[in-house]
Amino acid sequence: MDVSSSPYLNYVYAYADTMLAKGRDVYGPEQSKLFLSALDRHTLTPLTVRPAPPVGVRRGDRVGPPWEALVGANPQYDQNLLRVLYVLSGLSGESKYREAADAELKWFLEHAASTETHLLSWGEHMYWNVLTDEPNPKEADAVHEFTRPWVLWDRCFELAREASEKFALGLWEHQIANQKDGAFDRHAAYWKHGPRDNMDFPRHAGFFIRTWADAHSHTKNETFLEAIGTLLSRYEQKRHPETGLIENRCGKPNYVGATTLSLAIDCAAAAPRVPKPLATRLRAFVDREDEVFCSWKHGLASSGGFVVQADRASGTPSTDRSPRWDAHYGGAATAMIGVMCVSRYENSGKVGYRDLIRAAADAYLDIGPAEGADAWPMTFGHVISLELAAWRSTAERKYLDRARELGLIAIELFFQDRALPRASMKTGHYETITGADTLALALVEVHLASLHITAVTAPDNTIDR
Repeated sequence: MDVSSSPYLNYVYAYADTMLAKGRDVYGPEQSKLFLSALDRHTLTPLTVRPAPPVGVRRGDRVGPPWEALVGANPQYDQNLLRVLYVLSGLSGESKYREAADAELKWFLEHAASTETHLLSWGEHMYWNVLTDEPNPKEADAVHEFTRPWVLWDRCFELAREASEKFALGLWEHQIANQKDGAFDRHAAYWKHGPRDNMDFPRHAGFFIRTWADAHSHTKNETFLEAIGTLLSRYEQKRHPETGLIENRCGKPNYVGATTLSLAIDCAAAAPRVPKPLATRLRAFVDREDEVFCSWKHGLASSGGFVVQADRASGTPSTDRSPRWDAHYGGAATAMIGVMCVSRYENSGKVGYRDLIRAAADAYLDIGPAEGADAWPMTFGHVISLELAAWRSTAERKYLDRARELGLIAIELFFQDRALPRASMKTGHYETITGADTLALALVEVHLASLHITAVTAPDNTIDR
């Protein structure tokens, strides 16, 4: 394939320019300029009816009240779009992209937080209603829960230091500190506390730890070190003394590799931002997780998938393997786990992850979604980034060629003749819960790789986990 040209960036610019011009909140009493997380791709306006969801999306996770139109903004669903905008400012020299991203972060942090808990109306179960200018759900039992790690805290502290610190403290004071043994209370509501329900998934511990490490680096508030130490101790104690496996949820017997690998990624990111004694504990925890994950006989060459889970006490893996293209809530496709391996390899250089990256990339070299499947743009984005990582680590041209080919296929499948990508192969609307932003970031990455551009780099496409 000719690598002297790159068609990918044109679509990314069209996507970004359209969102700046037509995809921001100019509705309701207050025009916040937040990016809407769902739109009609034809009229470029909020959806007047609620479209059927892509396969694998739960009703309660969408940016609209049940059975009503999708009228919300959720920066966590749009995080990679914000990261793309920062890259585009670097590539184009135009400040409008950076300014739009900054405006979203600053407004949201300063206006979309609870005055009681300082938690934000975003994530897996909440959003900001742009028509009514209020959080939804707004009931007392609204659930604050991350949907992915937030990796923009450095910029957030630059733009809204006080609000960012209050949020980080809110995570500790209203979701951890008042719970026995440092367990999560995901129902620590936006407005008030709710009952503990033991939803202490390892991946969420990583999201919290990363937030607190970033907050400590900006504020030097030692409360954040106490918070990290509390959660880390909890997960150190949860490790089985013989198998080394950690339960996926309090009181459950199963280990789920993707969620503990996610925790390891965020602990590794947190370690350089905290004092040495705590950093040493974090790195030791990560090393043990690396050892566990890389020890599995994943069998990617034959199955196309990673080991999904195992019995914590016996260490016996299930026969289930991650699917190549089937994306859904609570599940991780092979490519998603593959790019998590990319994060660990590029952070640690451990050859076990390098080998898994190559094996996972091989699983996609000549296999696309099954006929009739409702694949997500997120999965295509992950596969493109995975192939590029395999190319970087092996210098084998077939991986770059496959990344470029998949980029063109994704453009045809999702963008079609519109500026905004559709939510899945079987839907016609724009809805970022399925990773339109992740696909856009992957297209930036394959553009830079195709033209061997190094002056501007794309951020790691590894936050969906």
